Amino acid sequence: MGQLLAALLRGLGRNLLVFAAIVLVLASGHWLRGEWANLQHIVAELPALRQAQADFDARRAALARDTEEELRQLAGAGIARLDGRIAAIDAEIARLRREREAAPVLGAALAGREALAQQLARSAMRDMEIELRRQEKTHLQALRARADALANRQAALATLERLRREHVAVYTALQDTMKKRAQAEQAAGTWGKLFFTDDYRQLRALDAQLTQLRARNSAAHRAFVAQRALVNTLPAVGAPAAFRLNEEALAAASAPLRERLRQVEALAGTSGAWRAYGLVQPLLLPALLVLAAWWLVPAAIRALFYFVLAPLAAKRPAIVFEDAPASSGTPTRTSSRISAVSQQLVLAPGEELLIRPDYCQSQPAGVLVATRLLFDWRRPLSSLAARLWMLKRLRASAAAEVVVSATSDPLDEVALLVLGPGESFVLQPRGLAGMVYRTGRRPIIRSHWRVGTLHAWLTLQLRYLAFEGPATLVLKGCRGVRLECAGAGRTISQDATLGFSAHARYGTVRAEPFLPYLTGRQPLFHDSFAGQDACFLYEEVPRSAQAGGRRSNPFEVLLDAGLKAFGI
Repeated sequence: MGQLLAALLRGLGRNLLVFAAIVLVLASGHWLRGEWANLQHIVAELPALRQAQADFDARRAALARDTEEELRQLAGAGIARLDGRIAAIDAEIARLRREREAAPVLGAALAGREALAQQLARSAMRDMEIELRRQEKTHLQALRARADALANRQAALATLERLRREHVAVYTALQDTMKKRAQAEQAAGTWGKLFFTDDYRQLRALDAQLTQLRARNSAAHRAFVAQRALVNTLPAVGAPAAFRLNEEALAAASAPLRERLRQVEALAGTSGAWRAYGLVQPLLLPALLVLAAWWLVPAAIRALFYFVLAPLAAKRPAIVFEDAPASSGTPTRTSSRISAVSQQLVLAPGEELLIRPDYCQSQPAGVLVATRLLFDWRRPLSSLAARLWMLKRLRASAAAEVVVSATSDPLDEVALLVLGPGESFVLQPRGLAGMVYRTGRRPIIRSHWRVGTLHAWLTLQLRYLAFEGPATLVLKGCRGVRLECAGAGRTISQDATLGFSAHARYGTVRAEPFLPYLTGRQPLFHDSFAGQDACFLYEEVPRSAQAGGRRSNPFEVLLDAGLKAFGI
């Protein structure tokens, strides 16, 4: 019963965990969908709204400048010119209002957020231009009223001046007539009072003329006084008022655009996705350029090496370390696979075997076993780097059979290479597992430097170690070791090369074809060997071709390159 209850509780716990995970995934998905929708909304609309607001501000400033300049030029214009401009403004306002009524706001909203921002900008610009034209019309109407008043006042003043001149003329005539009558009356004397005399009739005529002039003078005076009173009632016409823009009314035209921009900016301020986008967006183009350079620059360098450097290297003379030995001292070899999982080695009396402990599989009893700290004390670094240290040294007083095999690496096979007296073989220490030689007559190991040879620099190997027989070399190689005769010429992968005859013509050739090299599936150069009775060794599968064989740590790559340069 307890086990059943425990199983039920475990099942319930697992289901609760699964349920919580499902809820978390659904909640995260909902949040991610919302953030993605907000990001798309902001990316699609915010730049367009900001650009629309900037265009609106620039357009408003330009129109304000043009309007102020135009009104400055119309400050002293006549009524006819002002009426013409007012009529043009009315027509322009009517056109803008028709455009506003015909604007497809819904169609712009359905077309996309950028189109909606453009439509809001166009609507704001139309409203702003209507308001600006309205303010301009108001100012022009004030200018026209001033011009009309100024024209009326000037006409009234001209009439007043005319009436003044007329009154002066009548008054002057009246004064002249009054003087003439006084003179006539004085000259007539008593005769002027007798009605039947000519002097009397002359005085009566002058009296009638005076009466008429007095009436005309009174009328002229009344007309002058009345016109002067009329002029005094006319308002004074001052200088025209300067045009002042109502900036608040103009700014109100963009209220919908500013409100939409404020909403989107508020959304952007609360969106974590938008902030992340703002940080990443300036880096997209540089990252794209770096990515393009990541692919194109190595390809360009590879193409340069393939079509320029490799043909140049192929024309350089091959490397030859020693002259070909006499055929009597050199064993005859044929191309064959000379390795096996294990090899049986017969140790004769007077011989000793230096071998890595992990390659000595079995040995007979009675064999003298000792330890040698380094393979070659004159080359301690090479011995340490090639793992040729703490070696087993076997000596037998009678013939003894020793089985050598790679006990720690299942992919390694071992091979025995017999070097005749005087025969020299260039070998990479990484392929050496042991050596059999006569006691007291260790093989000579010579260093060959080739610093001035292009082939050495292209293979990054400046020093080569040559082993001189008589000796038997115990070699190791991944998946086996193969020996081939160079003859007229053979090429192999550089990574597979273990060694070659010292009298072989060694060089580098360009690997064909180009595309595998461009894609990194093969190296630029292969090792090339040629020579009569010359041979070379290579492992069946290069160690670097195995999974994980390529170094990824740059320090390891530099270390391997340095060791290879010194022939280790």
